[in-house]
Amino acid sequence: MTEATVDDSSLIRRRDRTHAIVEGALLGDIAIVFLLMRVYLPVPVVRTLLRTLAAVPFVMLVQRRGTKLTILASIASYILFSALVGPILALTAIDIAISGILVGIGRERGLGVGLNTLWTGVAYAVLDLIIPTIASVFIFQYPISKLVQTARNFVRLIFRGLIYVLQSIGAPNGVLREVKGWENPAVDHWQIVWISVMILVGILNMYLVALVSEMVLKQVPEGTLTRQEAAA
Repeated sequence: MTEATVDDSSLIRRRDRTHAIVEGALLGDIAIVFLLMRVYLPVPVVRTLLRTLAAVPFVMLVQRRGTKLTILASIASYILFSALVGPILALTAIDIAISGILVGIGRERGLGVGLNTLWTGVAYAVLDLIIPTIASVFIFQYPISKLVQTARNFVRLIFRGLIYVLQSIGAPNGVLREVKGWENPAVDHWQIVWISVMILVGILNMYLVALVSEMVLKQVPEGTLTRQEAAA
């Protein structure tokens, strides 16, 4: 009887692991389908929507199977997608996996769209924008001096655009002079401006992912999103 119980327990563990692997592969494949549609539908708004929808399966997988299995599914999705479109374009799979995992972690802890957007936006900016950008500079050995000059020109462009907007809405001359006075310090400390812009981009991206995930997963029965613990 004891041996039979042990065999049954071992069978249950193997079955649970198999279910978890198949579920991760299936949801990863759904994400890849959206990414393939994005490749062949070069319409900006449609591409953004498809990229956002591609992150939803990873959000669901985090809630059902946890972060570890989701990371493994993300790696498998990248390998499969790179075989279809090449390793560079396939980096989009890693991008949407990171955003999906972050949003899934927040949803798992009961955070609403607002709070989830704030913390995931900063985390996404660091993990998916700032660190990869810095790493690519060293990996591909871009000329640092030219990059710094480009960043400073970008900051100047931001201020010119801001001043143009203020002039268009009839802002007082005092406000215009004050904004112009901020330009040189901002150009000198372009790193702060660059990081701030990256964080803003991260927050906007993650707000879209968090919002769409909330809308889609609200249509899914609560029991389906319940954490499925695999037997050890």
